[in-house]
Amino acid sequence: MMQPAKSNRLEFDFRTLSQDLRRVAKDIPLNWGRVQNNDYDNQLQEVCNIFDIMTLNELDNHIANFDSDHRNYYRRRWYMLNCARCDEYLFACNDGVERNPERKDKEWDIIINQQYKFDIKGTVIPKDFRKNWTAAMDDPSEMVAFYYEKQSHGVRFDMQNRLFIVHHSQVDSRREILLRCAWQTKAVVYREFIENVSDIKFTTYKGCTAALIFLIETERGKLQYKISGLNTELQSVKNY
Repeated sequence: MMQPAKSNRLEFDFRTLSQDLRRVAKDIPLNWGRVQNNDYDNQLQEVCNIFDIMTLNELDNHIANFDSDHRNYYRRRWYMLNCARCDEYLFACNDGVERNPERKDKEWDIIINQQYKFDIKGTVIPKDFRKNWTAAMDDPSEMVAFYYEKQSHGVRFDMQNRLFIVHHSQVDSRREILLRCAWQTKAVVYREFIENVSDIKFTTYKGCTAALIFLIETERGKLQYKISGLNTELQSVKNY
């Protein structure tokens, strides 16, 4: 079978991976069970390199001998890692955006117009902010502090500019896993972010620049978005 030309290889990988992620979303644990940490990650490294695992079935073969707590953690870790890869690809489809060629470099994932470097983080609205989630969107400073201070520990806990992709469902919190795979909608929203990046008022925290893109399911199948510091209210997009 003829392989895709090199210029189309990234698109080929994205289409394959993004479809698989959407297919297996229902099988991914909704919660980490514990904060992302070095201990569990180092144990997995002894049996495989999660960055090289391309399917959930392949991962399951490697982690079969771990207890259920570890398996749930690794399945969610793999899913989030690869959703982030797909997000990076969608950003990089836009003019003026480059992906970091060093995959293990945690300082940045993309650079926009040779000026704005961001580490991309897919996340959700923390529980403490969900009751007044609209207010948290209007002034995300406290939520940004939470993301930097509470979301992870270990080698991944460092300070850099971050672009938070915040997924939230008003229908059912269990659907937030699926929202991460709203690739067509994300492509449109990411393009708007890139095209207006110089006009966005970013949030700062301890010397770092934080950008936030909110993806909100207001009704089943209806996804709206807000680019913090650019949009004053939720914007409508086509159903995903």
